[in-house]
Amino acid sequence: MEIQVIRDHLDIVKLQEKMNSIVFDYLDTSNNYTKAMRSLTPLYTQVTTFYKEYLGARAGELPKANTYWHLFIDCSAKLCYFLAASIFYASNELQKTPEKVESLLTIAAYSLPSIEQEENEEFLTAIFALYGDVVEDYEKVSALRDEVLAQQGDAKQCLQRFKLFVEKEIA
Repeated sequence: MEIQVIRDHLDIVKLQEKMNSIVFDYLDTSNNYTKAMRSLTPLYTQVTTFYKEYLGARAGELPKANTYWHLFIDCSAKLCYFLAASIFYASNELQKTPEKVESLLTIAAYSLPSIEQEENEEFLTAIFALYGDVVEDYEKVSALRDEVLAQQGDAKQCLQRFKLFVEKEIA
């Protein structure tokens, strides 16, 4: 299902609904990680491509950290986490792409806004826990945690981190 772009904005409500449906159907209730991975990958591709093209059309200038972009970056961070988790738990995929999982978890942590809110604080804890399982290096987890907490979930910084990520990810 392609998420529509309306007046230069990705339909965040539809994206959130689709992502929540996939997470509920394949991660929360059935542990069908391969199906979750296959379903989340097109959403991830659409989100990263949309953001790169949006920035490209504006000479790389970041959008204002308004409500829409706050929701966009929040949803994008969670999408990266869920995709990383589905790849990680579909263990045969993890063996092929451990760097991808690490990269997705890193950007999920860096781009999650409003980390002081309870829901996002819990999400960040889950990101760090899975990151620890992936990298198996306490110092690396601690360094990531310190950097993310220093950023304080500032939406503008989250958008900047995601910009750098998509520029590298979509070459």
